[in-house]
Amino acid sequence: MKKNIVPCAVLCLACLVLLSGLGEVTAGMAGRYAGRVFVLTKRPPGYFRTKGGFASFLKRHSTKIVYENSKRAWSFDTMAFFKRPLGDYEIEMVFYDITSGKSKSSRRFVNSYTQYTQDRNTRSLSGKTHLIRPDFDANKHYQIVAQSRGKELAQGEFRTRGTSQARIDQEKRMEQTQKEMEKSMRDLEKKAKEQEERERKANKEASKDLF
Repeated sequence: MKKNIVPCAVLCLACLVLLSGLGEVTAGMAGRYAGRVFVLTKRPPGYFRTKGGFASFLKRHSTKIVYENSKRAWSFDTMAFFKRPLGDYEIEMVFYDITSGKSKSSRRFVNSYTQYTQDRNTRSLSGKTHLIRPDFDANKHYQIVAQSRGKELAQGEFRTRGTSQARIDQEKRMEQTQKEMEKSMRDLEKKAKEQEERERKANKEASKDLF
């Protein structure tokens, strides 16, 4: 797969600061969640005191639905778990549109970004993701895949909710049409007034000629 790393303004991403090591509790639970990417509504704290507290956090804050914000974009945290130590200082987070199917032949590549860690032996990574249009759209089903050197290590899924891009484009066209109609009306009114003024002046000149 062709590597597609985009700047913050385009996909935006994530991961300027990573919680690659969330303590021994997280490391001890990595096996339980290995191969999964969680989409979270809240950023994980720097550490957990107990395994139960960690499991409870994931249960309370993991989600399969992400709602658009006031900027009509989607922001969320992620947490990926691996079966064995990563063995690298970076990992690729790849997004696929699986609205039409989850198989590798059906899913459609959308975008990706590189996530970094200071611990190459970590078995978990946490980061912040911000998805914007037009690459991403509302009411779609997406798959997020954590992969290293072309090998898929963990997967997760989520659906976006909000106003579809088609609806937004339609609203923009309607707004533009309305503006054009209003401009045409103003132009017609201006021309009518100008015509009225010309006729008034012509009538005035005609009156002078009569006397």
